[in-house]
Amino acid sequence: MRHAVAVAIALVIAGCPAPKPSETTPAAFATPKEVVAAAKGVIEQWRQAYEVKSFDALAKLYSHDIDLVVVQDGLPLMGWSSVEAMLKDRLARAKEIHVRLKEVSVASIAPTVAVAVATMTRELSDGVTTVTENGALTLVLRRTADGWQIVQEHYSYKRPS
Repeated sequence: MRHAVAVAIALVIAGCPAPKPSETTPAAFATPKEVVAAAKGVIEQWRQAYEVKSFDALAKLYSHDIDLVVVQDGLPLMGWSSVEAMLKDRLARAKEIHVRLKEVSVASIAPTVAVAVATMTRELSDGVTTVTENGALTLVLRRTADGWQIVQEHYSYKRPS
């Protein structure tokens, strides 16, 4: 009898179509629209700050503590003082910086933490030579009393073959 019941249950389950992800994923797990809008706002401010080469505008977007991590060209920079020096150096050396972001995606990973991923094209020019990099940008943002701040940044690009 048990065997017959088990076979019957298996046949019923096998005959039922698998539920679609939207049917099994509770709406509570969707990233709130206000988080997406806030994160995209920070990303756009980040892009614009680079375009106008404003250290002050960039500095306002980053967390100013030892937990800040920025990975650039395979080198991790730990803490605000390291990131601050890198930003000042990059902005000082570049005559022009152009940043284009596409396919920006934001996901909430905790009530006060979001991650944003985008494809990025960055052009850095010293006035003589322009270097164009195409790659992926990842920003981890944390909501604080002052708004959303960058606590981690990672940019990687495909090097020419």
